[in-house]
Amino acid sequence: MHFFDISKISPLRMTNYRLAFVLLIGSLGPSAWSQETDFSPYARYGFGTWQEVMTPGLAAMGGVSTVTGSASMVNPNQPASAAGMAHPTFQTSFFSQQVLLREGDSQAQITTGGIGNLGMVVKKPQSLSGFTLGLTPLTSKSFSISRSTTDPLLGNISEIYDGQGGMARAYSGYAKGWRLKKWVQAGSQDSVLMTKHGVSLGGQLDYWFGDAIQTSFLDIEDVNYRDVRDQISNRHRSAGWTLGAETFHTVWSKFNDNKQFLGSLTLQFGGTWSPAKTLFTDYSRVVQSTVFVSGIIIPVDTSFYDLAEKTGVIPSKWTAGTGLVWNGKTGHRLEMYFDHHRQSWGASADTLSFLMDSRSTWSDATRTAVGMAWTPGRKSGKISRATWRTGFNWSTLPVDIQVADDQWLPLEEWRASLGLSAPLKGSRSASQLHLGMDFGRRGTTDGTLHEEFNTRLHIGWSMTPFVKNLWLTPRLYD
Repeated sequence: MHFFDISKISPLRMTNYRLAFVLLIGSLGPSAWSQETDFSPYARYGFGTWQEVMTPGLAAMGGVSTVTGSASMVNPNQPASAAGMAHPTFQTSFFSQQVLLREGDSQAQITTGGIGNLGMVVKKPQSLSGFTLGLTPLTSKSFSISRSTTDPLLGNISEIYDGQGGMARAYSGYAKGWRLKKWVQAGSQDSVLMTKHGVSLGGQLDYWFGDAIQTSFLDIEDVNYRDVRDQISNRHRSAGWTLGAETFHTVWSKFNDNKQFLGSLTLQFGGTWSPAKTLFTDYSRVVQSTVFVSGIIIPVDTSFYDLAEKTGVIPSKWTAGTGLVWNGKTGHRLEMYFDHHRQSWGASADTLSFLMDSRSTWSDATRTAVGMAWTPGRKSGKISRATWRTGFNWSTLPVDIQVADDQWLPLEEWRASLGLSAPLKGSRSASQLHLGMDFGRRGTTDGTLHEEFNTRLHIGWSMTPFVKNLWLTPRLYD
C-alpha cells in the first residue's frame, strides 16, 4: 500500500534552450522555469500525462481545439486559427489545481499551480494571414511518493520517489485564409453581399525541450546498513512540425427587406496532423550508497553509472473536429463543437521503453471532447458582452498499468468544465478576460488501484490594440 507524501513537490524547471527559439525563449523563458502542469504520480511514466490544453477559453469547452470559434482567442493547438483572428493578439494564462490522491485506505491532498500558454498572433488588423509564436507546457514530473515496509532482516524501510522537471513546447508558425462572398437575397427586391465560405491553412514548427529527473531513495532505519539513492535524468529535445486546416460554410442566412440581419447557421470543420518525429535524449543514471548525517544525505560511493545518448520515435498524431454555429438577429450566438484525436504510442513502445516503469507499457491514446458556447444578445448602449462556455471530455492516456502478472489496465480520465470570456473593464479594444474551471477523475477501471480527483481554476487575458492605435499599421500622422 502506498502513502503519498506531497510535501516535497518541486516547481518544474526547464532547461536546454536552443538557438532556433532564442528570441522567443529569451522573452518568455523566465516564466517557463516555474511551469507545472501535472504532479500526478502517474506522470512518472513516459513524458507525463499530457495536459496540452492549458488555455482558459479552450479548457472551459472541454479542451475542444480543432475548430476555433472565437476570433479573439489564441489557439496554440490549431496552426490555421491565426488566419481567422480579427486583430494582432497577445495571450497568457495561469492556473491553480487541487488534487486528491487515493489508493486503498491511504490518501493525500495538495494545491499547486503554474503558467499556461503564452502565445502571440502577429498580423495586420482584418488580414487573412498571420504569424504565430508561443510557449506552452506539456508535462511535469513534479511530485513525491513514499512507502514504508518492514523487512525481517533489515527492519523498517522507507522507499521515497521524488520527481521534478518536465517538457515544454516552443512553436512558431504561419497561417493563410481565403474567403468567398456571394449575394444573398434580402426580402423580395434586394440582396446582400456576404461571406459564404472560408478556408484557412496553417503550419507550425515545434521544438520540445526539457529535463525530467526522477530520484529514488531506499532509507533503512538501521544505521548498520547504508542507504541507496538511484537518480535518472532524461534531457529531451525534439523538433517537428504540425499542419492544420479550418473551413466553414454558411448553410442558411436571412435578411429582411431593409437588409437587416435576421439570423444564420454555419457549419465548420477542422483538423490537424503532425508526422512522427525523433526524440533525442541525454540519458544518465547514478546509483549511490549514502548515509544520513544531520538531516543531509551524503553519498559514500557510486555502485553504478550509465551515460548514453538515446533516440526514440514520437508517433504521428491527428485530430479532427466539427462545429455548428447559430447567430441571431440581436447578436445571440450558440456554438456546439466536437473533436477527437488519436496517437499510436504503442507503435513506439520499443524505442521509448527506457522512459517507462517496469510495471507499465506504452499504449495508444485517444481523446474525445464536446463543447458549447453561448453569447447573449446585444443590449442598448452595450456592444461587448461575455461568452459562456462549458464542455466535457473523456480520454485513454498512453499508459497501461500492470495489475497482476497477466493483467494490464489502461489509465483513463474524464473532465467536465465551464467558464466565460468577458471584455476587460475600461478597455476600448477587444481585449478580454478569460476564466475557466474544470474537474475530473483519473485512474484505472479498478478503482482500488489508484484514483485522482482534480479541480483546476484558470485565469488569463488576451490583449488587442484599440482601433486608433493599431499595431503593425503605419501612422498617417503624428
